[in-house]
Amino acid sequence: MKDKLRQIESSHHFWYALGISFLFFLLRLPSLFEPFWYGDEGIYETLGLAISRGRVLYTQIWDNKPPLLYYTYALFHGDQFLVRLLSLFVGISCILIFFALCQRIFNAQKRSTFIATATFAILFGLPFIEGNIANAENFMLLPIITAAYIIYTYPKKDGRIRQLLIAGFLLGIAFLYKIVGIFDFAALFVFLLITASPNSFTAKAIFTYVTKFLQTASLFTLGFVLPFLISVLYFLSQGALGAYIQAVFLSTVGYVGYGNTFIIPQGLLISKLLVLAAFVLYLFSKRQSVSRQTLFISLWVAFSLFNSFFSQRPYTHYVLVLLPSFSLVIGSIFITKNRFRIVSLLTGILLSFTSLFFFNHWSVQKTVGYYTNFMSFITGEKSVTEYEAFFDRRVPQDMELVHYLNTHGKDNKTLFIWGNAAQIYYQTGTLPPGRFTVAYHIAGLKNHEEETARALKDNPSDFTIVFKNAPNLTFPLTKGRQVLTTREATIYERIN
Repeated sequence: MKDKLRQIESSHHFWYALGISFLFFLLRLPSLFEPFWYGDEGIYETLGLAISRGRVLYTQIWDNKPPLLYYTYALFHGDQFLVRLLSLFVGISCILIFFALCQRIFNAQKRSTFIATATFAILFGLPFIEGNIANAENFMLLPIITAAYIIYTYPKKDGRIRQLLIAGFLLGIAFLYKIVGIFDFAALFVFLLITASPNSFTAKAIFTYVTKFLQTASLFTLGFVLPFLISVLYFLSQGALGAYIQAVFLSTVGYVGYGNTFIIPQGLLISKLLVLAAFVLYLFSKRQSVSRQTLFISLWVAFSLFNSFFSQRPYTHYVLVLLPSFSLVIGSIFITKNRFRIVSLLTGILLSFTSLFFFNHWSVQKTVGYYTNFMSFITGEKSVTEYEAFFDRRVPQDMELVHYLNTHGKDNKTLFIWGNAAQIYYQTGTLPPGRFTVAYHIAGLKNHEEETARALKDNPSDFTIVFKNAPNLTFPLTKGRQVLTTREATIYERIN
């Protein structure tokens, strides 16, 4: 045992993994001390608090993502610091497994392994593509990368069934964080499909191939479907199955359709799907001349790129799902095969340009400012207000609202917010009177407006915050007397 430990400690890979993990920790450290500024996190925090207090997801508190992100927040009662701390350690785990994957893909090519891992760790650690925010992508990368490692090392002489089931199950977990996890499942499924295909398509070869692959596909798919089936049984037991299906799968059709109209509704999405299919068929036709390594990276990049552009919305954190395969492309540039190096270089440039051009990433200047802002704060050069204003100028005003609510009224006060600042619910320890936490989940949807109006009538709130940039109210709202006005919002207190 001692000899084994000495061997590990003397390994360059051990010290590299330790060093790159520590660098990632330093890059992510400021994220633990960010104020409540990111709108989506405010929703997750409020849902996490609501679930921990016994509300049933989707029927009593609502958002349109799969359930695991909300239950992750619920584990910590919505606490932003603890969830981000968990995200930090999940990130370190991602790096270590990705490092192991790189070692298997690049074999003895240390330079490629080290560069690919560094690319992944640094970009994941920086706020440049919102790795600092505890979004679904941050948590789903761990099961995705682990499944990728299992599939790339498949088959082994022993444990084939277990490998396929575990890999599929992990991707099913990713799917329950965000439905786009299905594209990573598809990428690995196609990889298994192509690598198992025969060199020649005689009747006997086809029969053997289909027979063997059906077993592989069924096991892999069974593993993937199991978490979803468990979630179905759970929400069925809660009397929330219909609401679950409606929120996660049916209400997102319009969301996916955003920006995808081209000649016909979803025309652009269909075009992207056709391009992806053509690329897969091309790789299939070249399967005998393309290495396993190239095939794996190419398929993962293609499906991840499709994933990032699935809804055509330029949200920065969508790039996170592209990060593992992109990092493998960067590592591939340093492989000795000249042809593959050129292709990898061109692919890396294209992916970089596409991501920088299309997505609303943090600028280099703001990324540098993120760390100088943190250093100025911890050294006392900046006040709390100045520090918070760096993230969003509205944060200090939100904190003024929070301070007022936390110092006025009864301890078990109730609150309704007509705006898009759900984090104020969490910061004041309150929950919305109905299911919805933000105005954009209510406004313009007749049934949501009517439901909210009923909730307010049945449970009048002690305090109401109306934000000036919120949509016009289309249902009656008893405001009460005005007690505080800021540049962004007004607080009303109900008069009994």
